[in-house]
Amino acid sequence: MYTTAVNDLMLLFLFLMIGVVLRQIIKPLRKLYLPSGLIGGTAALIMGPQVLNLFAMPDTWSSMASPMINIVLTTTLFGIAINKSKMKSYAGAISSNMLSYFSQMLVGILAGVGLQKIWKGLPESWGVMTVFTYWGGHGAATSSGTLFEELGVEGMLSIGLILATLGLIVAMVAGMFWVNVGVRRGWARALDKGGNSRERKNDYVLPEEQKSLGRATIASDSINGLALQMCFVFLSMWLGSVIFGGIAKVIPAAQNIPSLLYGIVGAIIVWFFLTRTHLDKYADKAAVDNIGGVALEICICSATATLNLSFFATYLAPILIHMVIIILLMSLLCMVFMRRWFGKDWFPLALMFFGAGCGSTPSGLALARCVDPDVKTESWEAFGVAQGCFVPCTSVFVAIWPVIAVNNLWILAGIGAAVTIVTILFNELFVRKQR
Repeated sequence: MYTTAVNDLMLLFLFLMIGVVLRQIIKPLRKLYLPSGLIGGTAALIMGPQVLNLFAMPDTWSSMASPMINIVLTTTLFGIAINKSKMKSYAGAISSNMLSYFSQMLVGILAGVGLQKIWKGLPESWGVMTVFTYWGGHGAATSSGTLFEELGVEGMLSIGLILATLGLIVAMVAGMFWVNVGVRRGWARALDKGGNSRERKNDYVLPEEQKSLGRATIASDSINGLALQMCFVFLSMWLGSVIFGGIAKVIPAAQNIPSLLYGIVGAIIVWFFLTRTHLDKYADKAAVDNIGGVALEICICSATATLNLSFFATYLAPILIHMVIIILLMSLLCMVFMRRWFGKDWFPLALMFFGAGCGSTPSGLALARCVDPDVKTESWEAFGVAQGCFVPCTSVFVAIWPVIAVNNLWILAGIGAAVTIVTILFNELFVRKQR
């Protein structure tokens, strides 16, 4: 069994490396911020049984997503701390971040239900994938799609990866349209007309810009530093499984709780214990995040390689219609409402939210860099605080929303509508008055 696992991972990492090489050679892939895992997975999909049939795809690849996502979510919540003072200072940015998420959930569900009436084979709950794909990217798309399929909703993983990939493309194409409109209309106040930003020629990070993958917090003759961080991660997952296993013995219905929640709950408990006992100095958040990063690369590459191409071909039309609806929504929120709510330097922040809400955070930052290359505005810190406060919540939502959607989709639509209304009122009554 272990030999099979190693051999299958060996082949998977080979395609990950192919993805890295292709990203270096093909410049548009970097321009669109397509991850190497997605590129390598696509190469495996094309070379695999569904297209060219050049190699036998391991059966284990189709089942890698679930355990890898358990690791990703555990590492995301491990060591999270939120600064209350910054939350207060950037309440408008946090509120706008929530608005983009929950309005997408509402509109995505409504659009999905409407399109499902025409294309009968689509799952009724497919519209909720909006917040796991356009807003969350490939990681959240894979997490939620995997959970949906564990709950018996077929095709959701394929839908998630398709939407997330289209979102990355849309974020840059539609985003650059807004960049050009903003520059012409004088919205880009911080832009240096001479243009002094340096375009990266490849993915190599210069020595002076290289970041550490983590720190060794313990003597190497005791245990390898990275191994210790993996102990924390798997301890969290084990603890969560014990807790929910005990609950299930008392309340049988708890057996239906998705395993994705195990690591999340365990990580919160383990981190609380470490901080209370002053043992948190042994934990290294950077190393833990990188453990989750490796698991995410495996997850994205394997899920892309096993994508259902016949499903994609059948439902391309409703997916494209859905995508256009989300573009219009994000354009309204970012380029109309945020211009109304925020001060003179609103445009870089609006581009960040547009990119993050259509594809990924790097897309948003890349768009903002076009109009504020020297980071002259406060938009960067405001966006960082907003993401730092809200993204941990979305990691939990990934494990909760699919369960609710399967049982009653309209509960999620109601939540989306309620939060959308509240955040719009907050920005109108409080944020706009502080301009």
